Amino acid sequence: MPRIYDSANDPHDFCRACFPDEDSAKELFANLGDGPDGRGNCYGYDAEHPPYSDEAELGSEHAYRCEKCRRPLTYRDDVA
Repeated sequence: MPRIYDSANDPHDFCRACFPDEDSAKELFANLGDGPDGRGNCYGYDAEHPPYSDEAELGSEHAYRCEKCRRPLTYRDDVA
């Protein structure tokens, strides 16, 4: 948790509080087109993601942020 790949293979990161349930996520992200190189639908729910804690703990402007509330993602969001 908490990353979703849309059908075009674009990542969407969320904090634990904002992470949508699977039905909502499928409705929002599963039918946006095909992935790169003609691979077809690349939708993925609760997919692997990079560690969120490193950049956020350093106060970096490059930290991953929740797509919905814009809060920097931290180690608490890494844990499923």
